[in-house]
Amino acid sequence: MMRNIFMVEDNQDIREILDIFLTAEGYNVYPFGTVKEFKKRNPEIIPDLYLFDAMLPDGSGIDLCNEIKNNINNKAAVIIMSANMKIDQTRKLCIPDDYISKPFDLSDFLKKIQGVIL
Repeated sequence: MMRNIFMVEDNQDIREILDIFLTAEGYNVYPFGTVKEFKKRNPEIIPDLYLFDAMLPDGSGIDLCNEIKNNINNKAAVIIMSANMKIDQTRKLCIPDDYISKPFDLSDFLKKIQGVIL
């Protein structure tokens, strides 16, 4: 069964690299560059994982994390990606299932994903 990943990342290069990498690893990736694009997602596609950049041009991955985590119907995991915030800072603002600092090694990144969506 292929797993669905919704990714919100404003850096086009990172978004494309992760899309290609995760697709090659067997995931269905739905990339979004902004919060606005993410809000227009197809509600019929149920994600297994959300990947949110902590800081976005039109919002915050932290706010998206809280929105998802506060939805009682949500079963998907959330990973926050950030270049500027430390894990402790992020955890004070939301409680993701995991966190990864940018830049990151793709094999470490994949292990984190596999760890939250067994």
